[in-house]
Amino acid sequence: MPLFAAAIAAAVTVVAAIVPAIDLSGRPTAPRPEFPAPAGYLLPWAGGQIHAVTQGEETTLTHNVAAAYAFDFDLSYETVVAARSGTVALVRQDSNAGGCNAAFTSSGNFVVIDHGDGTSALYLHLAFDSVLVNAGDIVVQGQPIAVSGETGLTCSDDRAAPGAHLHFQVERTETNHYFTQSLPVAFDDVPSSQGVPQEGRAYMSGNYGRGRQQRIRLTPWRMPREFNPVARPADPGLLEAEHVAVPSQVEAPPSPAGAEAEGADTPQAADVTPEATYTPRPTRTPAPTSTPTQPAVTETPLPQPTATRTPTPEAVPPAPTDTPSPSPTVQATGGAGPAVATDTATP
Repeated sequence: MPLFAAAIAAAVTVVAAIVPAIDLSGRPTAPRPEFPAPAGYLLPWAGGQIHAVTQGEETTLTHNVAAAYAFDFDLSYETVVAARSGTVALVRQDSNAGGCNAAFTSSGNFVVIDHGDGTSALYLHLAFDSVLVNAGDIVVQGQPIAVSGETGLTCSDDRAAPGAHLHFQVERTETNHYFTQSLPVAFDDVPSSQGVPQEGRAYMSGNYGRGRQQRIRLTPWRMPREFNPVARPADPGLLEAEHVAVPSQVEAPPSPAGAEAEGADTPQAADVTPEATYTPRPTRTPAPTSTPTQPAVTETPLPQPTATRTPTPEAVPPAPTDTPSPSPTVQATGGAGPAVATDTATP
């Protein structure tokens, strides 16, 4: 019996190792991961496009200390898309200044997306007035969020001028701070080096966005990476950004306060508006009142008497005076006239 029981136990163990467990509770079993792989980080530009890494992790130029695990990609005024879904936490796009000088450290435009797990993604050096999202917006992976540029501390290859590119880093989430300690990250569309982009190499993005066909096989890198930044800057004055609170113009709350302040000044504006009406304008309307003097010129009564003179019936009376003229005509006739005259006089 003991041998028989042991044989049965061994058989059950083998079957359990080959056949997946059956849930007798009636609940559906968890589906196996399907292609494409579950969402992780994807390269922050449109799927199918190729870009190179101009500065990788742990460099003596600017990717050290807080920016030790950052990447610079050669996007020159090109569309930047979300590397991972999340909520837009901070935005700046009012700067148009940049250069390879420490004076431009705090001049970079940026978008910070909070992933809700204690980490956020920083997209830095964006072009002036190019951000397509607002603080509080929920964005999905692959959604366009801005255009890369050269604001802030940006250097060309020879460090003689600013150089347009995208600075990307995953960092610890801190309220009202856009630049914090960067963290190690891997990209599912980077097929080698355990998903870590390498300086000098080019990669094709698999970040096609939700609802679009995935044309690149993704590799879900889920292995932990050690956090141990050791690089030190060759020039301590060259910093990607400063660990400072976001300027007030970027935050939403100051705008209502500004509106209230403007509301307090509105009475002064109201005082100005009456002056703007310029009451003298009504005085200009009496200027047409000078025209009543013209009616004096148009005194029609004067023509009326002349009109009464026109009916010169005085010429008519001479006509009856012409009737007595027969007497002279009678005189002109001679002797026969008196007999006729006497006949007319008898009546």
